[in-house]
Amino acid sequence: MTIAACAASSPDETSRAGDLAGGQTRLRKVPGAPNARSDPFGTPPDDAGGLLNDSTDLNGVLERDALEGACERYAAGAHDRRTTLLCGKAMFFDEGFGTTGVPKPIVTFLAQNFPDAIGKGFAKLGMIPDPRSTESLPLGLAPGKKFGSVDTLAFSCASCHFGRLPDGRYSVGAPNHDYAYGLQNLALAVLPLVALKGDAASHDPDAIARIQPMLDQLNRDILLKGRLVAALLPIGLAGTAPAFPKEAEKHYADWKPGTMDFFIEPLPINDHAHTVSKISPLWGIPRKAEADAASMPSAMLGWTGATASLENFLASFVDLGGGDLSKWPKERLAPLAEYIYSLQAPVPPRAVNVDALARGEALFRDRGCIDCHGGPRGGGLKVYSYTEIGTDAEMARWADPDLDGVLQDGLRFQPGDALTHGIKSPRLVGLWAMRLFLHNGSVDSLDEVFCSAGLRGNVSTKAFGNGGHTYGCDLSVDDRTALVTYLNAH
Repeated sequence: MTIAACAASSPDETSRAGDLAGGQTRLRKVPGAPNARSDPFGTPPDDAGGLLNDSTDLNGVLERDALEGACERYAAGAHDRRTTLLCGKAMFFDEGFGTTGVPKPIVTFLAQNFPDAIGKGFAKLGMIPDPRSTESLPLGLAPGKKFGSVDTLAFSCASCHFGRLPDGRYSVGAPNHDYAYGLQNLALAVLPLVALKGDAASHDPDAIARIQPMLDQLNRDILLKGRLVAALLPIGLAGTAPAFPKEAEKHYADWKPGTMDFFIEPLPINDHAHTVSKISPLWGIPRKAEADAASMPSAMLGWTGATASLENFLASFVDLGGGDLSKWPKERLAPLAEYIYSLQAPVPPRAVNVDALARGEALFRDRGCIDCHGGPRGGGLKVYSYTEIGTDAEMARWADPDLDGVLQDGLRFQPGDALTHGIKSPRLVGLWAMRLFLHNGSVDSLDEVFCSAGLRGNVSTKAFGNGGHTYGCDLSVDDRTALVTYLNAH
């Protein structure tokens, strides 16, 4: 996540001096504490402890042998940097925090029986199969709170924040913009009910259309339907599964991959405000000292900037996901926080034209981009109103559907967190690896953000609107190209 970083020949190269040839350069990461005001894309010192966080070698990134037993050693008092990070990485992939999960029998049934629609390890839905799993399960699902006597699988950090980059590398902290979370919910919750009850008319028609190929497969194969009954039997014995309202089914059907509304079923909480947000990267989150030095009010996490720190975000993930926060005090979550803080954006794989890079940097500063993106890693220093930015305003209702300044019943914040009813400027590192832009993922490329690919069209549906943030659209074609080059270089 560096403004100074174009593709290095190797991720380990740390000299800023570029290799110049034919007008192209491969700039390299610069260690040292950056001054956000003079260089918002300056790279903090590498404190990843030697862990491998991006590579084309999946098993290498997972480094299971090193992770095994790390949290046990940490709990026994081994708080050295490497053990702390190894424990945090193990938690990132394999900890469900006792949150509400999905009954494991239905997850494994789907993963093993729908190769065309779901794929092994939910690969067709954008998840990454776990190479260790003998049950065709994906990375990103971990043991959750039991449903009666039935094991469940809950989401870990890796479900949304572990993905594959355009150059083929697997990357920890990458936003998984392939993840079809809405379709996954329909497959897990609606498909079994409709397949056995035949009551499609009582469900949202768009939701039924999304799962129709799987319904057809079940209706054609009596043996497959029998396996579904067998998978559901222990769930039925454990009690009644929660019903999803028809409105939620409609939302699942409408979300594009890489986007979701977090405060809705299957979570045990619903804020009754349909707000769509794209999955964000976890690269380069500022620590409190860095945020303070940049005059940020806090780390401003989440699209509304409501969450004051990564530590608060993790505590809320446990609490609002149905976990018992008393069992997960901040000191127990500390290894995970330290590991996430250590994540930096992978170096882009391609060389960049020196002249275009310099021109883009000048435009970033001279045309006012830095005014909103002058904080650490190009993030913002304040929360803006939707009137100022012009983007879809439904996110203002997040956690407060009545806009009265009172949290929706059932929700609670950690100390220091606060409703803002606004929108923050996101960090800009790693943009080269992303495919969704604006807070709701309604725009599909940086070129489109700056109107280089023609008009965006006019999507005005609440929560999905693609208007606003037209800064830079008045630039010449060459200037827009240079600005995109500059932004993609970090």
